Amino acid sequence: LAEATEAAEAAEAADKKPPSSPASLLFKLLPVWLGHLFSNRFLDSDLAFLHYQEQVVRTRGGEAAGSYFMPTQSDRCIAALRRWLSSHAPSGLPASSASGPHAGLGPLPPPIYSRDALFDHFTQHTSHCRHCQAAVSALAAWRKRTYRVLAAALLLGVRFWLARLVGVACLGLLRLYVVVEKQFQVGEYKHWQNH
Repeated sequence: LAEATEAAEAAEAADKKPPSSPASLLFKLLPVWLGHLFSNRFLDSDLAFLHYQEQVVRTRGGEAAGSYFMPTQSDRCIAALRRWLSSHAPSGLPASSASGPHAGLGPLPPPIYSRDALFDHFTQHTSHCRHCQAAVSALAAWRKRTYRVLAAALLLGVRFWLARLVGVACLGLLRLYVVVEKQFQVGEYKHWQNH
């Protein structure tokens, strides 16, 4: 009986998760769509470079794993993926009848020269994501509510100072809605502004 109790306690201890960090708890509180916006911002930082570099590597016909020098720890996952693809899918991923080192990857999409097309979040993500679509709809509803409150504040603002403050807050919210909604449409990442 003592052995069974010890085994049960050991299993119970193994099931307990380590305490979460404050940062991970904060991210769990954020809505999913906000995480998607942050992810887009992060991914946009290298999107143009990676898009054109992939075009260059595939046009030259070189092996992707040997085309890059990746000396940092953050590149280990990419290097491991390239090694795995070389060993488990040497002819490429199944999807095309092409031959050569990129067989199976299909034809290259045409190069995108417009920044708006390259950073088009709506086509690439928002139109397919239920969380982001719900957020866009919610923003539209909140915009209508904010306009109503702003109208009431303008009518009452002549006599009451609190109504004036509410009106200013509404203007700030309307500006915030525009900024957030634009992130669902198109990214505007510019390396020279990343300080």
